[in-house]
Amino acid sequence: MIIAGYRINLDALLARVVYRWHWKIALTVFAIGALTGVASGIIPPFWRGRASLQVQAAPEARITVDGRPWRGEIYAGVHTVEATLPDGRRSWVRLTLQPGAEVALDLPPGLPPPQVHRMPSAAPGMRLASIWRAGDSWRVQSVAPPPSDAEANDAGQGAPATQTIAISTAGVERLTTIDAYRGRADVLTVNGERYEAVYEPAQPGARPESRVVVRGWEHMTVTVVGDVSLVRFAPDGRALLLAERTVAGEHIRYITPDASPVAVVALPGEITGIAWHPSGHAVLIASRDGRRRALTLARLRPTPVAAVVAEPAADGLPPYAWSDDEAVWIAPDDAGRPQMWRASLDTLLPERQMPLDARAITLLADGTLRVVLIWEGDVLIGRLDGDRFISETTLAGVPARANLVGEWYGNELLLRSESDAWLITIVEGEANERTTD
Repeated sequence: MIIAGYRINLDALLARVVYRWHWKIALTVFAIGALTGVASGIIPPFWRGRASLQVQAAPEARITVDGRPWRGEIYAGVHTVEATLPDGRRSWVRLTLQPGAEVALDLPPGLPPPQVHRMPSAAPGMRLASIWRAGDSWRVQSVAPPPSDAEANDAGQGAPATQTIAISTAGVERLTTIDAYRGRADVLTVNGERYEAVYEPAQPGARPESRVVVRGWEHMTVTVVGDVSLVRFAPDGRALLLAERTVAGEHIRYITPDASPVAVVALPGEITGIAWHPSGHAVLIASRDGRRRALTLARLRPTPVAAVVAEPAADGLPPYAWSDDEAVWIAPDDAGRPQMWRASLDTLLPERQMPLDARAITLLADGTLRVVLIWEGDVLIGRLDGDRFISETTLAGVPARANLVGEWYGNELLLRSESDAWLITIVEGEANERTTD
């Protein structure tokens, strides 16, 4: 080969390089081959030490470890174990195995792709103000944007206009009663029975006392002293929670058709969220007083008793779940680290369970805790196996925002971030048989 007038003999040059640097080339080739073998899994990382792993999964599931078919042998280190079914469902977990460790995994079949729907506002141009569950529907209350200075002067001061809709499998329904009373009313239909409660303030010369009128309970009337700020029926419609705002805060009373109203608790500040136990015999109440927040757990039957059990990190209800006799929630500890807490409805004493930064939680029928987590920029749904998180699906249509929070109701999950909300429906298939690999 001739370059710029010089003749270069490539075979002689290569021979001289190989002759002088043959041992360096050999070492380089060996190192590259070893690294390639370790990266591809051909050469196992024997220097880490062996570990023992047993995996239970559906019989037809394909088990992989770090993306490669698992052959029953594993070494210490960080591994991702995955079970994939022929229909595409999968579950996976990231493990850190120590030398000599013995680990047993029970990987569920995974979840089908969830149906994600963005929650609409009640009317165009409005923003979402609050969302809560009532009966068989989600209540979405939207508020009009603040008026300009000129519009405010023309209209005068007053509460902003709101519109409330109920979203369920039956469709969308306008809740005009709630809007007509500026949110200080509630309507609920249970098994064909309609219950309605509305706040009627005193009117000079016509009605000397403020009252709450309950229809569906043979037209019951309750006299109130403060300015009613919240009216909310229990899930069965046979009880009512009433909040009266005074200069000292919110005074909450529990009302039933066959008994006089009973005081439950007095909360400083204002209520920012409420969640009934499915049976109606307990309730969680989130409140805010200036920059301080509180989560109050109240047992309503047979005798109302309440206690503050947490200081949530943000306004509104934190992630929570109910069992028959317990409340479970996520809240920070004294150092600000998110933790899972439990409290029995008998004692109302909060007990810290484990560190957990979950965005929504629910208890499955077998007592397993299913959670929503943000992991490496994705929103994941999975379950806890002890302190181990097993992923079951990814919510591709929901952004992983820092303030994302939600609640479960059956197979429906509501997630919210600021003025955006998403309703996720998950339909699980039949349970698969289990096998041991």
